[in-house]
Amino acid sequence: MTIRQIILDGRITEEKGRQFVSGQGLYNDGFTKILRIEPWGYASVPVAGSRGIAVPLGGNADMAVFLGGESGGHRPPGLPAGASALYDANGNIIKCVGTGIVIDVAGRTIDITAGQWTLTGNATITGNVTIDGNLTCTGNGTFAGSVTDGDGDGGA
Repeated sequence: MTIRQIILDGRITEEKGRQFVSGQGLYNDGFTKILRIEPWGYASVPVAGSRGIAVPLGGNADMAVFLGGESGGHRPPGLPAGASALYDANGNIIKCVGTGIVIDVAGRTIDITAGQWTLTGNATITGNVTIDGNLTCTGNGTFAGSVTDGDGDGGA
């Protein structure tokens, strides 16, 4: 058996921490319960229609392993050379691009760079917030608790 491209059919099982996939090759040859190899520290479940290759270990089709599992319809477009992205079937993306990270969840984006962070969308922070620097507010402020004048000049 030679290396074959496989299109996954969505049947995925897990046994003892290992993932097995099933699909069909280019010539309608079926592949059932092939071990899918993933890099350390990364886990995913490819969607039906994802593509990859089956590699027969020792030339034995019964010992094939599956590499890949990419779905072109879900892959984020336009990544520059040297960039990487972690994405899911719902459009959520974490991109490492240049000197920053872009997190896009349900259309809300967080840009994290060395110099400035920009959060777009409403944010709720549960817990204490410490600001070491100035705070600029272009809108109104609403406070449920008290405001303390930290420098004693009466300008709380």
